Amino acid sequence: MNSSKKPSSETMFLNPISADKFNDFVYETEEQQKSVNDTNHIIVDNYGCIKDDSGQNVRVTKYTLMNEQKVVIEIINYGATVISCWVPNSQGELEDVLLGFDSIEDYRLHNTHSIGGTLGRVTDYISNGHLENDKGEIYELIKNRDGHHFNGGEKGFDKVIWDGYVKDSELVLTYSSKDGEQGYPGTFQVRTTFRLTCKNELVVNYVGMTSKSTPVNIASNMFFNLAGQNTGESELMNHTIMVNAEEYVAIKVPERRPVGLIKNVQHTCLDLRVPRLLKKAFPLVPGFGYNHTFKLFKGKDRKAFNLAASLVHKQSGRLLDIYTDMPCIYINTGQDFPNYGKSLFKEEILKVTDIETPLAKFNTYENEQSVISEEYTFLSETELIEEEHNLDYEMKVSSTQFNNVQEIKPIKGKLNTIYNKHSGICIRPQLFPDAVIHKNFNSIILKPSNMYSQQVIYKFGVIASTD
Repeated sequence: MNSSKKPSSETMFLNPISADKFNDFVYETEEQQKSVNDTNHIIVDNYGCIKDDSGQNVRVTKYTLMNEQKVVIEIINYGATVISCWVPNSQGELEDVLLGFDSIEDYRLHNTHSIGGTLGRVTDYISNGHLENDKGEIYELIKNRDGHHFNGGEKGFDKVIWDGYVKDSELVLTYSSKDGEQGYPGTFQVRTTFRLTCKNELVVNYVGMTSKSTPVNIASNMFFNLAGQNTGESELMNHTIMVNAEEYVAIKVPERRPVGLIKNVQHTCLDLRVPRLLKKAFPLVPGFGYNHTFKLFKGKDRKAFNLAASLVHKQSGRLLDIYTDMPCIYINTGQDFPNYGKSLFKEEILKVTDIETPLAKFNTYENEQSVISEEYTFLSETELIEEEHNLDYEMKVSSTQFNNVQEIKPIKGKLNTIYNKHSGICIRPQLFPDAVIHKNFNSIILKPSNMYSQQVIYKFGVIASTD
């Protein structure tokens, strides 16, 4: 095989096209604008107004996607934010399974965790907010988290108004990110489409092009609770999760930034290759929950589109399967939500390598015995010591601050529901975090001659009855 034909790390995720194809791809035509009122599958409503940077009132629009199975998904053009997701349980009863807020004012003023929003230009960290291109030009990005750039900066894609229109049964949202916005080089044109199928699939496509080389990593930050958005930690514990990943991204604590290493999940509490019941898994995880990025198993085709994760709530019968062509998936069980109230778990020191052996079937945890496996092999003994020290430090900080977290202002969501730690779970497909800094990760740099293109499918269903 000719090695010169091997695709680069950039072409794994960024598809080359001719530069003249994209000039008008994000602009609405008159025909597309008219189509807004011509569809039976998407209802368009007013969701209020906000003031733009110049003080002018700007209308916020809500789009309601529906199908024959009575699944309802609501999306607003502020932040391309998914605000609700009504899906049936095993009895056909609908429930909103997506955490969120009741008004545009809440999303603007109180959504500090970007719940439901579309993150960009770059999801996750860019350490030190420092970006250098292949010509040696240096760009300083907005530093909005402890001296680092995080989730697109102070005003990322989740905090801007997108243009929207309906084409057939598909919602199209577009945004033009100007050269220099949040410090990024180049004008970046992005289009995100949402389509609800008759199979209860929410299909999300991200497409974009840039005028200058720039990092891009777009993702949707939805937090789910399949028992219902208002059921909290007690019902999240009854969820079972599977993640199709043999490796995870090692992080530095307490800020949880990647250190540039990819490690195997085998013999760790991060082994989610078989279904894990959260109430059994959490006591074995540092911090009592997941806040980790996993490298998905793709086989030989690193751009393969396959099952990334599954979430099941047995009591309601609801099931969520997530498919993607992205290389990573981020799992967060509301770890950075304020602990406003009594937690189900006591704070104590644990390590990633203290685990309970996972079993290969659902519903087998009732008689499961706790087994502590041997620590898996790191690259060196020094590395193992450093990670254990960091994890111990993380848990000690959590323990000493536990009495103070009660003073943190709670997240007041829909219908005055208080979202505490573990109220929901974010399952977010994305590219590698902090890949700008760690060159051994697949590149997230988009060049003007390439198109950014990624897809995610959220497939809702019900599990077969075991009665």
